[in-house]
Amino acid sequence: MKKLSKLFSISIAIALIAHCQRLDEKKGGDHVDSAPQRIVSLSPSTTEIIYALGLQNRLVGVTDFCKYPSEAQKKPHVGGFLDPNFEAIASLNPDMVFILPEQQNVQNFLKELNIPFQIINNKTVNDILNSIKIIGKVCHVEQKAHQLADSLSSKIKTIRELTGHLSQPKVLISVGRTVGNGNLADIYAAGENTYYSELIRAAGGQNVLTNKSIAYPLLSAEGVIELNPDIIIDIIYGTGDNSLSENAARRDWQQLPQVNAVKNDRIFVINDSYAVIPGPRFVQLLDTLAKIIHPQIFENYHEKTMH
Repeated sequence: MKKLSKLFSISIAIALIAHCQRLDEKKGGDHVDSAPQRIVSLSPSTTEIIYALGLQNRLVGVTDFCKYPSEAQKKPHVGGFLDPNFEAIASLNPDMVFILPEQQNVQNFLKELNIPFQIINNKTVNDILNSIKIIGKVCHVEQKAHQLADSLSSKIKTIRELTGHLSQPKVLISVGRTVGNGNLADIYAAGENTYYSELIRAAGGQNVLTNKSIAYPLLSAEGVIELNPDIIIDIIYGTGDNSLSENAARRDWQQLPQVNAVKNDRIFVINDSYAVIPGPRFVQLLDTLAKIIHPQIFENYHEKTMH
């Protein structure tokens, strides 16, 4: 164990020397505020923003969970989201690392090695839009970033204008549970203080969960019966075979026949990555929610159909 620890320390030291040498080389001509050319992204949402801004040629490292677009999977991997490989990050000689606020351990590591980093937040829709602008500013593509953010904001505004005068059915979004075992005992649902709740409102619905104290409360079957949502949206991305998982997910809810959503056959399953990554593709989720909540308005509005 001591030998492994020593080898790790040596590897980090070598990476630090290489990084410092690179900084020395840049002192001759580059300015401090020059655009980064070797970027490491430590979250899927940031990776998607980088590709959306056309910065993929500068991207030299991603996490194991950065799978969209598919080309991102070919980039060097630096480990997981909460447990990245520090040695792998240092070996890539990045001149910018984008991290999330909760990645405090990475922040401490980057400070030790004097590697530039930028904290990016993605908890709300405004966070996502601001993140696009921040990344654009850091990477010197501000105009493109503002165009992308404005385009996304415009889509939100359009949906809101179409749904603002409509009735608002109660919506429950399940974001995590065991699928296919016939047991609805442990359901993680999107609470009021989540960007899912923001999208429900923009799509013309109301979140059945109104408590703001817990972002993703754990519900039982009895809890769902008490809430009695008009619509249930089950996000099950990453559970395996799409068709089998979706059918199994729908069957699970049939044990609650007294719930309005089950009674009226308004159970919808989403098994796509855009539903779980708070990046630029959140507008796809908004489109999907709008069609689910108000099919009479959006029947011919969206290209993507569901259910």
